[in-house]
This record gives sequence, structure tokens and C-alpha cells, in this order.
Amino acid sequence: MSALPDASRLDRQKELAARLYLEVFGAGNLVAADEIMDPDCISHGPGMPPVAGTEPIKRQAALLRGAIPDLNLALEDQLADGDRVASRWLGSGTNTGILRLPTGDVAPSGNGIAFGELRIDRFDGDRIVESWFLPDRLTLWQQIGLIPSPTRE
Repeated sequence: MSALPDASRLDRQKELAARLYLEVFGAGNLVAADEIMDPDCISHGPGMPPVAGTEPIKRQAALLRGAIPDLNLALEDQLADGDRVASRWLGSGTNTGILRLPTGDVAPSGNGIAFGELRIDRFDGDRIVESWFLPDRLTLWQQIGLIPSPTRE
């Protein structure tokens, strides 16, 4: 049971959820992930089995910041209830670095990009213990030229 009143606890958890993106992805401060997430946290992403620990999110942040060194993140919406915080993010920048994917490296396109991500974080006190995230990879990959964009008639 948390010692903080419910509204204060939810505000604190919203701040921590925001720090995860603003500091880890936005500023490249990978150590912040260890401060915000439980060492055994479970992350659920599309098309992959759940992964444990903070290393996967640190790798993802480093990969994205390597491909988009000027990555800027904006928190668009955030809701909290119970032990969960839901956040909607917008990332933008310029693809001037190599995007390293499991299928191989993708050369920089030089294109400006903008893509979104939805994330739900489950908390135990002041630590994220489980997360579900859904990045808009289709839009990102279209903008860097990895897959074709639909044509308009």
C-alpha cells in the first residue's frame, strides 16, 4: 500500500512514465531506465515475445538515437488509473544515422520523420514492473524509405 494519497501517487507515476521517454529516448540517458524500471520488469511489444529487464529498452533507445540523433519526443496525452499509466508519444527528427535492424543495416535517408507510440506502464510503487508498447513502425519505415509509402490518386 502506497503512503501517498491516490492523486499524488498517480501524478508521481505519470512523471516517471514521462521521464522514461524524455530522458532515455529523448536525452540518451540510458541509466535513467534503471532508476525508473524494476530490474525484472517485463516488456510486451508487437511481434515479439515478452522480454525482461531494462537492457532491451536501453538497446532500443540507443538504436533509435543512432538512426535519428536529433530525436525529439513530445508527450501528447497521458492518463493514469489504479497501477497503470497510459502515454501517447510523438517522436520526430532526421534520419542521419544507420538504422540497425535484425534483418540488416539501413543506410541513412536524410529524411525528416515523425511517428507515434502508445505505451501502458504498470507500476509497483515508484517502479515500472510491466509495460505494453505499440510503436508506429510502419510510418517510420515509410519515411526512411525502407518500405514504399502509399500513392495518392
